[in-house]
Amino acid sequence: MQLNLQDLMQDRVGIVRREEEMRKALDAIGTLVNRAKKVRVEGNRGYNPGWHTALDLSNLLTVSEAVTRSALERKESRGAHFREDYPKKDPEAGRFNVVVRKDKDGSMKVERVALPEVRPDLGKIIEENA
Repeated sequence: MQLNLQDLMQDRVGIVRREEEMRKALDAIGTLVNRAKKVRVEGNRGYNPGWHTALDLSNLLTVSEAVTRSALERKESRGAHFREDYPKKDPEAGRFNVVVRKDKDGSMKVERVALPEVRPDLGKIIEENA
């Protein structure tokens, strides 16, 4: 089976998301990370599109994993974050940001960072427009 990162992200972590599909995406991203360690490019950057792709590959995989892990952490639907398995908006989820960081050992750390309280007048406007 040939894995294509763009198709993988679009098919499994796209507009409509489900936990099962995103977990499969994480497994596939792990496979691609291991394969990417073996990527080599000959020559130099002149007339060599593979050169830039090889240089970008690690970053593309890192961002894909971070997006997938943060999407898994948000168990609600809000704006562009639509979870088929969690179709409703969760008021509690509006009180934190999901932050993903790459640790020194290369693993991703996912955490919830509390947002400051919204002023009552702004909160009213937000609720009226939600």
